[in-house]
Amino acid sequence: MRISFVTSAAHADLTPDDRLAVTVLERRGATVSASIWTDRSIDWGSFDVIVLRSTWDYYERAAEFREWIDSLDALKAPLWNPPPVLRWSMNKTYLQDLKKAGVAVVPTIWLSKGDTPDLRGLLAERSWSEAIVKPVISANASRTWRVSIANASQFDAQLAGSLKIGDMMVQPFIAEIQTRGEWSMMFVDGEFSHAVRKTPNAGDFRVQANYGGSSIADQPSDAVLAAARGALDVAPTPWMYARVDGVETASGFVLLELEMLEPSFFFAYTATGAVRFASAILDRVNNKS
Repeated sequence: MRISFVTSAAHADLTPDDRLAVTVLERRGATVSASIWTDRSIDWGSFDVIVLRSTWDYYERAAEFREWIDSLDALKAPLWNPPPVLRWSMNKTYLQDLKKAGVAVVPTIWLSKGDTPDLRGLLAERSWSEAIVKPVISANASRTWRVSIANASQFDAQLAGSLKIGDMMVQPFIAEIQTRGEWSMMFVDGEFSHAVRKTPNAGDFRVQANYGGSSIADQPSDAVLAAARGALDVAPTPWMYARVDGVETASGFVLLELEMLEPSFFFAYTATGAVRFASAILDRVNNKS
């Protein structure tokens, strides 16, 4: 069994998260290769299963990444998640699809490349006192910043510069992220696996560890899990893995992101997550045979 974990040059040795899954796979007789997606020498057709993992530079070269997905699609390579799911997930405009289907998503202003918006005016029009601004194709809070209606005008030039590069989005700042935390719920083959609750460092809004954020293993309520499943019901199929990110507010659970491309899985926070993930991969090897 030859399995590829697709990564980026900065993570050529795979992440600690992925190495936990690799250990399980190797114990079950598989050979796992860390494959850098930009390495043109790789024979992608030689693998029994290709699993997209830590391609965490894709947002910096989105067009090239789409071409890579298309090339594997043309080969009919066993890529998971499959190309249609990856294409849908890499652009956060998928939130529009979820909203149309009735999923409670964070309100979003969509700005197109070349726009010259008045950021303060956009916030005032919606009575947002604070907002988060970020690209529609992004990861790890890159080129993401927090503004208030008091200082928004100071960021117009920065936003205009970003809009020369690509589309952007503006969302209200949800204060509960700082008090209640943000849920990340992992699903494998349609079933809930495990969850963590992430909180930012004091005074920050970013929950990622490299910005000082922290995570703890936790169990979401039945209502939160039902909301997560409702979002997944709208996503393209078939899929092998997904991570649903959101926050509980006074009006209920609000979805922030539906990660089906290259999410961290927080395997170190669960005894069964890596095993469940490895089993799903091996199921696909067996079904291919």
